[in-house]
Formats: sequence, C-alpha cells, structure tokens
Amino acid sequence: MLGGKFIRDPHVRYLGGEMVRLKEDPNAISYFELCKIVKDGLGFNIVQLIYFHILGSRTLQDNLRVVW
Repeated sequence: MLGGKFIRDPHVRYLGGEMVRLKEDPNAISYFELCKIVKDGLGFNIVQLIYFHILGSRTLQDNLRVVW
C-alpha cells in the first residue's frame, strides 16, 4: 500500500493517501501509540514520518507538524 503526498496548488493538500482522525488528546498520546495506530489502522509496516494537524485551527499549510 502506498501513502499519499502533500501538494501545493496554491494551498497545501494531502492527496492519494489515508488519514486517521484521533479522538485522543494530541498532547497526551505517545509516539509509539501513534505508530501502532498507523500500523494497525492503516496497514503500514514501516512508519517514516507522522504529521498532525488540529482540525478547526489554521489552514493545513500553516499548522502541519511532524511528530518527533
């Protein structure tokens, strides 16, 4: 399964992949829990980068963050 990609035309969008909406508080979830969600929920065996965006906040291009 291949993931999507971020494009800018002129705003940043994510195309061709799947997204997971979390019910958990993003300030209280660990990186390892996120990896498990990606692996189990989306079927990926390898996780390279996880990005997050809080809905209701600014646009995707202004609020897209990598989870470290």
